[in-house]
Amino acid sequence: MPKEFTYEDDEVMVFPDTHPIKPVHLLIIPKKHIPDFLDLSDEDNELLIHTRKVAQRMIRENGLVDKGYRLVINGGRAQIVDHLHIHLSGPWGIRV
Repeated sequence: MPKEFTYEDDEVMVFPDTHPIKPVHLLIIPKKHIPDFLDLSDEDNELLIHTRKVAQRMIRENGLVDKGYRLVINGGRAQIVDHLHIHLSGPWGIRV
């Protein structure tokens, strides 16, 4: 795990992916252990709202609003790490 976070609060942490696919490639990770997207419950609604707000902040702070961005959640056998996380990558839609 990286030593420096791009963003961190009591519920969510954000840091660069170790194998970026774009100039911006961040992992947005809830601190609460949720193994897979399918394990989310109604009790996690507040956490999801907060995570969405953090993702929106990262999109804006990294200048991706007009350049294109992608948010991805892998699950099941497509998920390498056994902890829910969101990939934010960009820019998309322009060549860099």
